[in-house]
Amino acid sequence: MVGEACNAREALAEVGKTLPDLVVLDLNLPDQDGASLAAVIRSTWPKTKILVLTGDSNEAVVPKAIRAGADGLIRKEDVAGEIMRAIPAVMAGQSYFSPRAATAIVHELRKRPEPRGEGSGPQLQLSYREKELLHGLAEGLAYKEIAAGMGVSVRTAETYRMRLVRKLGCSTRAELVRYAVRNGLAEP
Repeated sequence: MVGEACNAREALAEVGKTLPDLVVLDLNLPDQDGASLAAVIRSTWPKTKILVLTGDSNEAVVPKAIRAGADGLIRKEDVAGEIMRAIPAVMAGQSYFSPRAATAIVHELRKRPEPRGEGSGPQLQLSYREKELLHGLAEGLAYKEIAAGMGVSVRTAETYRMRLVRKLGCSTRAELVRYAVRNGLAEP
């Protein structure tokens, strides 16, 4: 352990000073929403892994944490039995969700309609570049890495992403990846 903080302001200062490999982050902070802090950490230090702890029983906090950039999530009541499994998994580049968190993810996904373009209907016409971007997203690459692999600027890669959002009706990276996997554009 290289540092500890009591609030978001202290946490950002500590992460900036120590540049940890992993941040274990409580979603319930006195001065800021923990998911917002996770988003700042993810965008500022993209290689830092984020494992979220939450005591909130509201299922909506789980997808919010994922969208913010969490690599894993454990409910506080499960922490004793789960943290020793979660840390190595997250550090190995895997996602880790305690069983209760995974259940919340499933419930949240079941509430949402499928993005347009998925399912039994004809597959939408995607350009080679859009498919290339989807493949990079499914590989877990950052936009900068995808752009470099495509030989385009990050801004151009973002343009392809926006086209995909419009065509597919997918609003998150996870939905784009799910579309790619379901339609054979990437391996699960």
